[in-house]
Amino acid sequence: LAVGEGVGGDVVPSMAFLTYCAHVTRAKNSNPVMCLSWTPGGRRLLTGNQEGEFTLWDGVNFSFELIMSAHDQSFRCMAWSHNQNYLLTSDSGGNIKYWSPSIAPVQSLDSHAGQPIHALSFSPQDTKFVSCGDDATVRVWDWAGHREERLLEGHGWDVKCVQWHPRSSVICSGSKDNLVKLWDPRTGGCLSTLYGHKNTVTKVAWNDNGNWLLTASRDQLIKVYDIRAMKELCSLKGHHKEVTSIAWHPVYETVFASGGMDGTLIYWNIGPKGSEEPAAKIPYAHDMAIWDMKWHPAGHLLATGSNDRQTKFWARNRPGTKNGLDDDGLDAVDGSGDTEILHAEMELGNHVGIVIGRRGATIIAMQRQTKTKMHVDQIRRVLQIEGTARQIETVKKRVGALLERVSSENEERGGGGFGGF
Repeated sequence: LAVGEGVGGDVVPSMAFLTYCAHVTRAKNSNPVMCLSWTPGGRRLLTGNQEGEFTLWDGVNFSFELIMSAHDQSFRCMAWSHNQNYLLTSDSGGNIKYWSPSIAPVQSLDSHAGQPIHALSFSPQDTKFVSCGDDATVRVWDWAGHREERLLEGHGWDVKCVQWHPRSSVICSGSKDNLVKLWDPRTGGCLSTLYGHKNTVTKVAWNDNGNWLLTASRDQLIKVYDIRAMKELCSLKGHHKEVTSIAWHPVYETVFASGGMDGTLIYWNIGPKGSEEPAAKIPYAHDMAIWDMKWHPAGHLLATGSNDRQTKFWARNRPGTKNGLDDDGLDAVDGSGDTEILHAEMELGNHVGIVIGRRGATIIAMQRQTKTKMHVDQIRRVLQIEGTARQIETVKKRVGALLERVSSENEERGGGGFGGF
């Protein structure tokens, strides 16, 4: 049986919905992680950051392996060819690069009028690839000739995502004009337009069965279309901020994961035995937007890259735990009758502003996440916390980790101020 597959091909929740955070990685001179990809076979994870650097992590023990400069500007996307012989990457300056599997540069192309190129995707035979950018165009390229073959025009605004059908000559793109378009790359014509979303379409993803199309948007919805009948199968509500990343499970055709602008990670199971409700939810998987997520080819790990500068590896739960499978685990009642409201204080020293955050964003987010009341006494430089013993412990851990992070960054910068918040 494949990973997570039960009798009759049923989804086994504990194996398909990976709610246990197995590891958190953060490079020393860390920057927001814009995109990531497993190397062929899943031995390593490659991430691209806002400074245009590749970072390579070991996919087994999650250790740091390598960091190297790849682009002059921020990474936007990376895609492996189906035969796994080449890697394509793009940046926010309209540059596309070819790489060998050993991450050696092969070719460089400039396109899209110097605008950010948000997505790249190979044709089923790897002879062509498609790109999309903020110049409102989708472009089809000849792989071997390194030249542009077709210009697909029809979107009225920035094109944010594009993906080639896994087996057919169909390209799907999503744009800031709220539209999802299907194109014929041979003629350059638009085959159909889907008008389901009410805001920017941030991601599109074909299921490997070739029949289902997943679209995610800034309107907080994820929609599943059956492309054979050109009809919407379902509209999934679970995110409270825009949906920034989606990824189909490599083994189960009905399972996929999605990430939001607020750092929420949700697992879904659609289809006959599925549901329109989230199958599992991790409300604060990251502190900020999850820009990209990729399943390990074997389906036992999910890697997420975020604006909070961290890359996280998610694995199946330890036996007996329910992380994300029932609630967010921060309810006041934890089964032991611990509902008594307590008061506590925590010394902040010189980091009062860090805990408050810009316009109070950090403290507001932390109160929402932990369901506590918090107040910073700026004269005494202490954080006052009101909540249950368990909630107070959670707050102290999070604030402690934040202060530790700030202190270490200040040391690295020679004691300079902290500019991340």
